Amino acid sequence: MSKFERSCLCVHGHFSQPPRGNPLESPPGSVVEAEAAPFQNWNERITATSYRPNAEKGNFGSISYSFSEALVKWLEANARDVFEAVVQADQTAYAAHAPAGNALATAYNHIILPLARKRDKRTQILWGVSAFEQRFGRKPLGFWLPEMAVDLETLRLLHEAGVQYTVLAAKQIQDWTPSAGAGPFKVRLSDQRTMAVFVRHDELSSQISFNIHTLGGAGRWVDQVLGPARKHVGPLLLLATAGETFGHHFAGEEEFLYWLVNYEAARAGYQIVTLDQYFTQHPPSQTLTIKELTSWGNYEGLSQWLTGFASAQQDTTWKGALRRALDNAASEVDRVYEELVRLYGVDPWELRNQYAPVIIGTVDADDFISEHLPKITADHRQQLKQLFLAERLTQRMYNSYTFTDNRLDGRQPRYGVACAAAALTLAQQATGEDLNDRLPLDLAVVRSANTSVTGTDLLKGVIEEFKLDLLAR
Repeated sequence: MSKFERSCLCVHGHFSQPPRGNPLESPPGSVVEAEAAPFQNWNERITATSYRPNAEKGNFGSISYSFSEALVKWLEANARDVFEAVVQADQTAYAAHAPAGNALATAYNHIILPLARKRDKRTQILWGVSAFEQRFGRKPLGFWLPEMAVDLETLRLLHEAGVQYTVLAAKQIQDWTPSAGAGPFKVRLSDQRTMAVFVRHDELSSQISFNIHTLGGAGRWVDQVLGPARKHVGPLLLLATAGETFGHHFAGEEEFLYWLVNYEAARAGYQIVTLDQYFTQHPPSQTLTIKELTSWGNYEGLSQWLTGFASAQQDTTWKGALRRALDNAASEVDRVYEELVRLYGVDPWELRNQYAPVIIGTVDADDFISEHLPKITADHRQQLKQLFLAERLTQRMYNSYTFTDNRLDGRQPRYGVACAAAALTLAQQATGEDLNDRLPLDLAVVRSANTSVTGTDLLKGVIEEFKLDLLAR
């Protein structure tokens, strides 16, 4: 018999911020964003309004959570107390409930995995798992898919990486009803393999995500909604939302979370659990079917991050052209990287997957290259170090925020272009090849009806600001 005798409630918060600044040089905390005043930038502001208040209230000790790599690195360097609270909450849970903790891994560069090439999906998953292991000192049981974007190939690669479960929205599941509860369920990947999936309650999660400030506090919401819901939400109710809901999107609502998980839910008969804890006690049995190429948003076929969309109010179809430009830039970098590595009889993509310890900072790049390519020449060693950095930049340019921003003249499309230009510059410097023939032409057709700024303007701007020599040849 399970040790969980009552209805269970899990709250999951996914905490994430876009990468910012110079993709080649930006030290954490150096970016200035005037609109974040009186703070220097948005990371500082959101730390003050959300991350630190939640840490001080001890909320990370009572919820499941995941952090994007860009954000957690910034916290580690600039808000050490918050970073340590996040890590300690997981370590405390693990000490009490091993192998379960509180934290889930996620894709290293927060890319929309179903839209990536298979080799890039694998790299993102393996880098994300490696970063998690280094930070939390254990293997992750669960994995948060950025934007909950899913397809079967991604789930198969998670399984190969040793991940045991992920989280999806109810709208991403065929024939799911709230009475079935949050699971975990099985998704069949092949005749022998399955992946476990937890299913969030969309309606109740949305109430917190978008209307938390109108709910009258945790006590009132529990009395009016959560308590009565026990009759029809199954043995486990999962609420999943952006972590910034609690204090940033809605000022002061870290208090809502605190009272919900520490007092009010128990008063209504719920036991607070984390996903890891529940998973270790309840192996999945029922099989369900996912809807592929879906996310937790209302974007058919992942159009928000693939093609954009046109409506009477807005036209973001420039996103398709931008993605093609980035794809072509990645292909150029991949080509010269692959040509160099294959000279030494090594699989370039497996080598890239294994590069995570260098990125994380636990292994020196020269030591890594010496171990994996012991016969490499001195010149090729220097070229490869630059190409590894170029590869990292091509991964970073696909972060979900590049395409979440609906303004072509916004910060995040510009950051994606900066990553592409910097990657091509490094590859050009390393190989001596002229790699300037595609990106300017591809970006020339990236145009939006909502701004006079074009892809060409973005390219010229980042080349000038970050002193790239892409156009110098």
